[in-house]
Formats: sequence, structure tokens, C-alpha cells
Amino acid sequence: MEQYEKNIIPHIESIYNSFTPLEKTIADFFINNTEKIDLSSKSVSSRLYVSEASLSRFAKKCGYKGYREFLFCYEQGRSEERRVGK
Repeated sequence: MEQYEKNIIPHIESIYNSFTPLEKTIADFFINNTEKIDLSSKSVSSRLYVSEASLSRFAKKCGYKGYREFLFCYEQGRSEERRVGK
């Protein structure tokens, strides 16, 4: 994405209806995740029983170049929330 948002959750929620059932599973995970866990593609794919390629396609559908860029923005938003105390 050209401009990084502080929290990408509202963006994911705004395009949620355009997702396939598999993408909704991934979106639900990121929207509802409150734990500090390993978010590597290998870890998330095994946790959700999806392929790493599915994570990459999901990230691209959200407007990012790939899963790594998506994850960077996601973690930035989460760390901002913790700092503010939400």
C-alpha cells in the first residue's frame, strides 16, 4: 500500500465481504488476534490450516505487495494499540 495505516484492521473489515471463505478465515484470525504469537507465514499457515501462498494472496487482496509487508503494517498497528493502551 502506498500509505501505511496505523491500524489495518478497519481496512480488512471494510473489504471483508469481498473475501472468499478461506480469506475470511485468515481475516478473522488477524481481526480477533490479541495474543503475542509467532506470525511468520509458516506458523500462521499451520495454525489456520491454509497454505503460505494463501496468506500471500490474502495480503495482496488487502493491497500489500506480499505477506511480509502486510505483517509489518499489522504489527505496527498492534504495537501502537499497546502503547496507547487500547
